[in-house]
Amino acid sequence: MPVEVEVDTVLFDMDGTLIDSTPAVNATWVEFAKQYQLDIDHVLHYAHGHRTVENLKRYIPSLEGDELMKEVVRFESRILDIAEANLQRAKETGSTEGTIVPMPGAKELLAQVPATSAYAQKGFRAADVAEPPRAFVTSDVCSKGKPDPEPYLKGAELSQADVTRCIVVEDAPPGVLSGKRAGARVLGLRTTHDGARMWEQGADWVVPDLSYVRARWEGDKLLLTIDGEARP
Repeated sequence: MPVEVEVDTVLFDMDGTLIDSTPAVNATWVEFAKQYQLDIDHVLHYAHGHRTVENLKRYIPSLEGDELMKEVVRFESRILDIAEANLQRAKETGSTEGTIVPMPGAKELLAQVPATSAYAQKGFRAADVAEPPRAFVTSDVCSKGKPDPEPYLKGAELSQADVTRCIVVEDAPPGVLSGKRAGARVLGLRTTHDGARMWEQGADWVVPDLSYVRARWEGDKLLLTIDGEARP
């Protein structure tokens, strides 16, 4: 049954929540797996929801210091290169394979909630999202990644909002846990993970995607209507 929630700020995860770069990310991991002799199936199963720098530290521990950061930049640049290389083909054929695309409901919700990283900004442009969030919290401004609460505490700080009056929107279990540890309420999406994993990490609501969420302003109040699923 739909519920209406008053919030000060909505803190969105990006990939898997607002945009889907999975094909381009996976293709990049395939290239890195060949270069560094990684178990690609294992990497693809566990990497989503973690920062690039943390994934590279975990799966390629030989990378350190400047070499690590150089590979982080190369990895994220390669995602965009692959997506852009496929963009013209997508326009000609209608296929979105290998491109970055908006997640269901993302454009509509962002337009209802008019509210830095080169990768984040270019990612939204590549997905044709005209109303991206007003601020980005990226790995270069956080010393710790999810499930640590720092990313969402930083997001609330940049938004000049009380984190307890924020809603975090997430598609990955580490992100759900990060939001809860920060003190926010969390909306979990079933776009990349099973809903049970969202509930296990403490999500307050779970929906299939953002098309199940609407936003409206009532004076100076931002109200979200969430058509959530029943908790198991």
